[in-house]
Amino acid sequence: MKPVLWMKSSCTTCRNARAKLAELGIEVEIRDYFRRPLAAAELEGLLPADPAPMLGTKSPKYKELGLKDRELSKAEAIALMVQDNNLLKRPILVHPKGTVIGFDPEAYARLVP
Repeated sequence: MKPVLWMKSSCTTCRNARAKLAELGIEVEIRDYFRRPLAAAELEGLLPADPAPMLGTKSPKYKELGLKDRELSKAEAIALMVQDNNLLKRPILVHPKGTVIGFDPEAYARLVP
């Protein structure tokens, strides 16, 4: 399975993650989920039982909905993310050795054989 980087092409952090992965020699398939939004079934496969680490806390919608003080179920998080994909923390690297949420150069380096 080829690793997939779920990202937003206009996001600087996402572009930095992509560059770091290339620097490390990790080839990835790019999935710009703003150009091709995620379906609920895709989110179901990505999100852990506790979706909190996957929520984009900097999103205006996150603040507007008062999600900081709420504990969302996985189903609730998915429904909200399908409505507004800015609620999904980015980038997300799905690699055969594990999933990395957010830009984490050290975690990326550990994926190099």
